[in-house]
Formats: sequence, structure tokens, C-alpha cells
Amino acid sequence: MDFLDPKKDFRHKILLFCGYFLISIAILIGTVVLLYESYGYGINQNGQVIQNGLVYLSSTPNPAKIYVNGKYRTTTNTSFTLPSGIYNFSLSLSGYRTWNRQIEIDGGTIVYFDYPLLIPNQLKTQKVKSYNGAPPIFSQSPDKQSLLVMIPNSKYNFDLYDLNNLSQAPVQISLPSNIVSNATSSESWKVISWANDNKHVLLKHVYDGKTEYILLSTGNPSHSVNLTQTFNTTPFDSISFVNDNYNQYYLLNSSTQTLYEVSLSNPSQPKIVLNNVINFDPYLTNTILYATSKGAPSNEVFIEEKVGNSYYHIKTLVGGTTYLLNEASYNGIIYVACGAESQNKVYIYRDPVSQLNNDPKQMPIPSQVLFVKNPNYLSFSDNAQFIMAENGSQFGVFDIANQHGYNYSSILPLQGTETHATWMDGDRISYVSGNKLVMFEYDHNYAQTLEAAAPNYSAFFDPNYKYIINLTQNPKNTNFSITKTSLIAS
Repeated sequence: MDFLDPKKDFRHKILLFCGYFLISIAILIGTVVLLYESYGYGINQNGQVIQNGLVYLSSTPNPAKIYVNGKYRTTTNTSFTLPSGIYNFSLSLSGYRTWNRQIEIDGGTIVYFDYPLLIPNQLKTQKVKSYNGAPPIFSQSPDKQSLLVMIPNSKYNFDLYDLNNLSQAPVQISLPSNIVSNATSSESWKVISWANDNKHVLLKHVYDGKTEYILLSTGNPSHSVNLTQTFNTTPFDSISFVNDNYNQYYLLNSSTQTLYEVSLSNPSQPKIVLNNVINFDPYLTNTILYATSKGAPSNEVFIEEKVGNSYYHIKTLVGGTTYLLNEASYNGIIYVACGAESQNKVYIYRDPVSQLNNDPKQMPIPSQVLFVKNPNYLSFSDNAQFIMAENGSQFGVFDIANQHGYNYSSILPLQGTETHATWMDGDRISYVSGNKLVMFEYDHNYAQTLEAAAPNYSAFFDPNYKYIINLTQNPKNTNFSITKTSLIAS
């Protein structure tokens, strides 16, 4: 029997161990190959080792054809690999304007572009409703579901449109006459902000050189409130929601530089939150970013943040100027932006409070500095991925997700008395120039001149991004019209 033969048994063991060794080598090689592939390594047609990057492009509408350096590759909503390098990408779809962009691919990384919105070659616009005069208010709710239009030449009457069904007649609502002060000479209206329930709107009413603040309840107009009258025990000239809650407010008395917190349920019991406040930006329930001269050297101010009962010094800026403050959360991380109009800079910090808690002796280090001459506007995009500093056609934008900054100037000047451009969504900026709506992506890519538009009004997308909702003026008279422009080609 073979198993009793020592020589055969030894030879069998040698073959078995050799098999184990070869299998181990194969597994090791396979593991290395898989590891290298996971990091994007591959071999080109010349046998050289290269490192690839993974590319993913989507589009609205889709699918659109993807061209890389002029050659067709695949369609959108598909991922593919490319060797590291710089490429010219194009998205093409019949009936739409071609989207072009130069993209740098780094080996072992993922390049993800999920925002391209293709514009039809020919825009078709239809009139929704006309008004005999310029609407004092033209504003969209944060959830993009509602459009609030104040009817011109009326006693505080509004049209509330359902943006999911613009063919439906708007709901007409009115402010109670007893909560609004009558103007004898001139008046103006402005939306300060919407509450997080998308039904309450904070309005600023300037009449005969005086100012009052009104809370409009679009769901139940009879529950609207004159906040200036309601909080009459606390003189103030600036107001904002606390955490976007229509029942809680911050009131700033700029003459005494005192910041109060007060609620509608207990209006006669304001609480002092801060003193020596020049300007402030509230965030969440217990967080306030503010500018103060308290303790600052002459001709300087401190930018500080109050979190609960703790105070954090973030930045020192030049005094005697306009201060820009803003704060938002992206992927659960708080970003703070601050700047002074006279310094031509805006500083952006990644969670400066955590930086200070980790090292109280070290000032927070900014993630990015945006250089804009005399910036007068600062705003996060709808998805908080981008922060924009702007003055006229000068822009500075920081991409938080990719930690990249952009500075550019648009050749198209802003028109009218509107002082800044606005975010149309999480990725696109718009304004009016030459009586036309101008729209481009955060870095000024895919800049498009669209339809006729009235200056001093923002344009909006409907909830499904199938239409642009805009306000236009008839050049022959004083009539203004709400228009709906389709973003779907025939």
C-alpha cells in the first residue's frame, strides 16, 4: 500500500506543501492586484503602470452623452475610470445647450459631478398672471413649494401660489388692517426671512421714514402680528428669528448695542443675551456669531461666537466698517464666515469653536480666504456646500466639499438697485443684467443668458426644477407679469 511507503509519503507531502505555497502566492498576488486596483492602478497599452481616477457625471435631464476630449465615452448617470490628467468634458443632449467643463482627474480619487442642469436651446415662456405695477414682494418659501406676491397698489393683499400647480389660481390673503400702520407719503416692503414651517414670513415695512416689523401668517392671515407693537417694551431696530422659529426672536437695539431674546408667548419679558453688539448672525438656538468693540483695540472689532454660556474669540477685523457674518452646517460640521467690507477679505473657518477648545492659546486657522474688493454680501448656498462673498460682478466662492476657492469677475454687470446676486439653489447663482436673467454655476462655469427679467427681483426654480419662475416688466407700460419658463425641451 502506497501510504505505507515512506518515500511515496514524503514525495506526497512535498507536492502538498508546494501546492499550498503556490496557492498562497496566487492569493497574495490577487490581493495586491485588488489593492492596487482599489487605488486606481492599472496597466496601459504600453505595459506601463498608471493610476486611474473614477469619474461619475449625472445631469438633469438625463441621459446625456458624455464626451471626453471630443470623443464619445458613455452617458450620464454612469461611472468610468480615466488615467490621471486634465480633460475637457462635454454633456450633449438633443435640444439642449452643451455643457462644457475642464476637469482634473487625480489617480485614486473619485470625481463626482451631480449638479449639471442643461438649458434648452429655445426657451418657451408663458405668462402666469399680470399686475398693474411692481409687486412690493416677490418671494419663494424655503421648501420651494410656495410663491408669495404682494399685489401692487392694494391695501396689503397677497397672492400665494402653489408652485407644484401654477395653472391653479393663487390663494388671496390679506394682512389685517389694524396691524399695519398707514403711510401718508411713501412706503416699501421687504422679506427678512421665512420661518422653518414655510408658512410664516418676517416682513419689514418702511413708511413715512419709520420702520415696523410684521409677522405674516400665510396659513391663517388673521393670526398675523405687528411685532413692533407686540414688543413695544423693548426698543429695537433689527429683528430675526431664533433658529427659524416664528415664536422666538432676537431684537437688536443698535443705539445701545444690546441684543435681546423674546417670545410671542411672553412678549413683555425680554432677556438680554449680549451687550456691545454691532452686528450679529444667529445660528441654532444657543449660538450667535457677532461683531463687538468690547475689549478690542482702537479702530478694531472682535468677531466672536457665543455658544450657550461660553464665548469664543475668532477674528480681529478693522473697525468702522460694514461687517459680514454667516454660519451654516455642512455634513454635520459648522462653518463660520466673517469679513469686513474695507479689508477686501472674507475668512472661512471650519468649526472654529472646536479649534479653540482643542488649543485655547492658538487662534482658529481659516480654511480659506476669499479676496473680493469691498464685499457687501455673504451667503451660503441652499445645500450649504458653497459660501459666496460678492460685490457687484466680483465673486469669491469657497467649495466646502472639495476645499477649493474661486475668485472671478463676471463681464455682465448687475442691473438696477439690487445690490447682490442670489443663489437659485445649491449650485447656481443668478442676477439680472441688461433686462435678462443671467445664471451660472458656483465657479462661473456654464454661464447662460436666459429670458427677459425685471431688475431687483430674484428668479426661482419650481420644486421639481422643471421651470424657472420669474418676474418681467412690459416695456410699453408699468405692467409686471409672473412667467413660467420650461426647462424641458420639446
